[in-house]
Amino acid sequence: MLSKKGVPPPSYRKTGTTIVGLIFQGSQVVYCIYSMARMESIWGKDCLEFKPERWLKDGQFVSENQFKYVVFNAGPRLCLGKKFAYMQMKMIAASILLRYEVKVVEGHKVDPKLTTTLYMKHGLLVTIKPRLVGVA
Repeated sequence: MLSKKGVPPPSYRKTGTTIVGLIFQGSQVVYCIYSMARMESIWGKDCLEFKPERWLKDGQFVSENQFKYVVFNAGPRLCLGKKFAYMQMKMIAASILLRYEVKVVEGHKVDPKLTTTLYMKHGLLVTIKPRLVGVA
């Protein structure tokens, strides 16, 4: 349960004593996905930088601990739509790149906005040109 300010309340025993570092059976545990995705202790000194190459090693995708980046949750409560969402993203990207040449507008500043999903601070201005299929 969150307070009006969006901050989880401290844990209390029936005596009213605040307990630090203990979680009692039946307690609600809340964590902030946004904060976890930006923790230096998890991601290193460059934790605030947009670096998709974090998940690549020698050009291949490297799977990380599922609890490290939990946008789709993890463990037994994993989002049922995770694989479907990934498949859709890949299909849409492949479909666009197969049919069109996509280039960022020259001089457009590309800065990611720090949110749980990827947005660009200034939008992403691109030019799209149909590919010529079958032309040698």
